Amino acid sequence: MQKKFALIGIPILLAFLIIAATGNMEFLPDLNKETQTVSDVQSQSISEASQIAEAGEQPVREYTLIIEQTDIQVSDTAVWHAWTYNGTVPAPTLMVNQGELLRVKVINNHNLTHSFHAHMSDYDPKHDGSPVNIITGVGAGSMIPPGGEWTYEYNVVNEGATFFHDHAGSEGLGIKDHILQGLYGNIIIERSSPSPAIDRHIPIIMAEMGHDVEKIAEGPRPYYIMNGKGMPGGEKALEEIFAEKGLDGVVSQFNYTLPVYKAKVGETVEFHVTNLGDQIHSFHLHGNKMISSSNSIGSTITSQTFPLVQGTLESFVIKPDKPAIWLFHCHVVSHADAGMIGLFIVEE
Repeated sequence: MQKKFALIGIPILLAFLIIAATGNMEFLPDLNKETQTVSDVQSQSISEASQIAEAGEQPVREYTLIIEQTDIQVSDTAVWHAWTYNGTVPAPTLMVNQGELLRVKVINNHNLTHSFHAHMSDYDPKHDGSPVNIITGVGAGSMIPPGGEWTYEYNVVNEGATFFHDHAGSEGLGIKDHILQGLYGNIIIERSSPSPAIDRHIPIIMAEMGHDVEKIAEGPRPYYIMNGKGMPGGEKALEEIFAEKGLDGVVSQFNYTLPVYKAKVGETVEFHVTNLGDQIHSFHLHGNKMISSSNSIGSTITSQTFPLVQGTLESFVIKPDKPAIWLFHCHVVSHADAGMIGLFIVEE
């Protein structure tokens, strides 16, 4: 049996070698502003001497991400010793225009090997950020050791939204473990062709919380999370907080255990919802007409719910017409009960 596998492995190794040779809610976050302040964005020209030979001259959009452990108190009962890009889960959203070169410098300040793997379609293999880079020797440095760095480059061809995540595994931990520990984020690509203006982008990443969580008090902790936050006990727990502490108690959970986003009446709002967990999730937004802007462009999501298998994304556009507070949640209801709920607040 060992000889059989060895014979199979020879042509695979040869193939790799060939490849190698060739209201008054003003305190709530405005995501539009947050995504624009991740790093300095420069517009400049590059030549064919760039890391991507086929790039030619095009504007460059640059970001720097630092991988580090960050302690995040995710509830009154638990602290998550998360692994992060730039200290947050998810990472800051990277905004880029269609037709630009996206250049991301990643510095690894953690004690394990990590990487940056973007779900993009046009880039040099040396920027893949996966174990294949180690196996082929092409861009081996894109699997970044502790204390190292790598600058990844991508031609931004498609429009819409996509995402990135760590693609390393080490010391008994798989790639799944690295991702769920918090190393993931969104890329939003602004369209170059004429299209309806988007007033506000709201990217949401659904996942399960990673393995390194410290219990600091008795009681439940979130497990299913959206944008790094989860309400232990879901809607029932939120109702119990209201019964005990009133509206102030509910507000105290905003962007602590409960992800909360806002928009104004009449704005065009685009949600980008990604499942980077290891389980199937679904997404349901109450009370708004949802028009797909990704997988079935222009069609109405009549059930106001869509499924997301692992590693997929759906974008949709809404235009709220009245002030209201709307719930959104995973419609695998046990996941909502275990943390996956949030609020969308529409103001005048």
